[in-house]
Amino acid sequence: MRIQHNISAVNSQRIITTTNQTMAKNLEKLSSGYRINRAGDDAAGLAISEEMRAQITAMNQGKKNTQDGISLVQTVEGALTEVHSMLNRMKGMAVQAANGTYTELQRSMMNSEMEQLKEEITRIGESTTFSGVPLFTNGGTKRNTTLTSFYGCTLDLSDGSVSVNYSGSIGRASQRTSQSVGYEQLAEKIATEYFPNAVTQILDAFPTLKNEVGQDKIEMELCIEYVDGPSGMMAYAKASFYPQGKPFNMQITVDAADFSDASIQSGSPDEPALKSTIAHELMHSVMQYTLTDGMFGRDGHEKYPEWFVEGTAQLAGGGFPTGWNTKLQQIADGLTSETDASGDRAIADYLKAYDVKGRPYGHGYLAAAYVGYLAAGGTGPVTGEAIARGLDAVFADLKNGRSLYDTLSAKTGGKITSSSSLEALFDNPSPELVTFVRQLSVASKGGAGSIIAGSLAAGGSSVIGSTVGQDGAFYVKNWRVGAAGKLSLSTGGYNQMIEVNLFRLDAMGLGLSDTDILTLEDANNGVGDIDSAIDLVSEMRSHYGAIQNRLEHTFANLSNTVENLTASESRIRDVDMAFAITEHVRNQILLQSGQSMLAQANQVPNTVLSLLGA
Repeated sequence: MRIQHNISAVNSQRIITTTNQTMAKNLEKLSSGYRINRAGDDAAGLAISEEMRAQITAMNQGKKNTQDGISLVQTVEGALTEVHSMLNRMKGMAVQAANGTYTELQRSMMNSEMEQLKEEITRIGESTTFSGVPLFTNGGTKRNTTLTSFYGCTLDLSDGSVSVNYSGSIGRASQRTSQSVGYEQLAEKIATEYFPNAVTQILDAFPTLKNEVGQDKIEMELCIEYVDGPSGMMAYAKASFYPQGKPFNMQITVDAADFSDASIQSGSPDEPALKSTIAHELMHSVMQYTLTDGMFGRDGHEKYPEWFVEGTAQLAGGGFPTGWNTKLQQIADGLTSETDASGDRAIADYLKAYDVKGRPYGHGYLAAAYVGYLAAGGTGPVTGEAIARGLDAVFADLKNGRSLYDTLSAKTGGKITSSSSLEALFDNPSPELVTFVRQLSVASKGGAGSIIAGSLAAGGSSVIGSTVGQDGAFYVKNWRVGAAGKLSLSTGGYNQMIEVNLFRLDAMGLGLSDTDILTLEDANNGVGDIDSAIDLVSEMRSHYGAIQNRLEHTFANLSNTVENLTASESRIRDVDMAFAITEHVRNQILLQSGQSMLAQANQVPNTVLSLLGA
């Protein structure tokens, strides 16, 4: 018998402590209703539950967003309903005025109402909002307003000819007045002049690409629409392709937030950037068609690095009009000639200031130009013709299946053998590189630095010629008014967005700015104009109707998903009350029993006293 350590009491005390802890957790579960109150209860279950809770919270907000979206769509559709009513009234008046039973004075009175209705349509477009968010983008030729025009263009790259024949859209170009509605003249200018001229100039500069095209005719689509707002992505080229063969569905999209009809006016500050951008993107398209494997990295082929793709395109469009090498322009302005080396230190500092990889439109342009110059021999004056000749030799090797850096190594005398060697070349520019950049900058002084413009010193507005050298007729069969902007609705997750188009709504955008019924002829023409406007508004309403139906289905789907996720989260986190109560009763009994046994264990040492008494 031992009295220093009462093992029975210690054992009873340990079991009571464990039971107390278990009972405390039981009480916590019963009082909170949750099986998991802390990570220690079920670490994996807690992680899954919290993820589900976050998803449920987001989806519940997505449901609210969807309902707000439905309300927004109903608001804008209600405004368009009233516009339809006004247009119907205007058509009735136009048909009435086209009748020979009215005098000029009477038609003038009817025209007064027509003008008021046109003003009201414009006012609706300008003032309709949802919680302060404008639902239409109006304002004539404001930079944030777009009339989207789509042109189906067939380009014969063998001779640079273009035929434009887009069909299936709304509006009749042949009946438009000379007054621009913001983007019609821009789109027509690009489709009928900039496209064919730039393609011709590009192919003349690069005979290898021209020979690869042969007699092919390439269908392209030109799209003028809102992309990402002013001063962002001005344009982009894209295409689809199969594992073998030529690409298809080739398209160039121009951001109408950056360019408008005003951009093509003589002396416009936007004209150089516009022409440079079109030449840049068409260079992409020509290379996509002729060097498909490398441009897209198709079928396991090495994809050309961004500096090469964008740099060569900049050589076509010019490395200076879009502001990527403004510093070099400033340095060149201070030099007296191509041999004036007083700015070489500043040029070297500029070259070292950026990575070629991180600045493909600026340093990529300089790198591609240097490659072309070295491939042409690397001696003599820096001219657009020499750079183009050298790049054409690079293209020839690439067409024969040689890898890019193997080609560059051979054509540059080992100066550029890899991406790292190119970066090292610019990080520590050699006197030869600095001299080249100086000569390029001075030769481009006052110009765009484009190698397809005939001279590096040709200004940005002269990058693309103005004389269309082809016999084909250019025409635009139809076009439509498209989205002026986008409004995104979040449906409860990362990148889970529904885009709602925002349209332009005013008399000008509907093609009614010049419509009147003052004469029989005007009234008759007005009927056609109003019919086109009615079709445009119908197209807008059909878009919003489709969006509303989609949002209603989205709401129903979110509600169903939230219900199922909530049930799943409940099974993981909620406590089974019946089971918890059973556990609680069991622990109560164990606690009472343990306390009783501890009391008895504490009495065991007292038996020693009975031995002393004996």
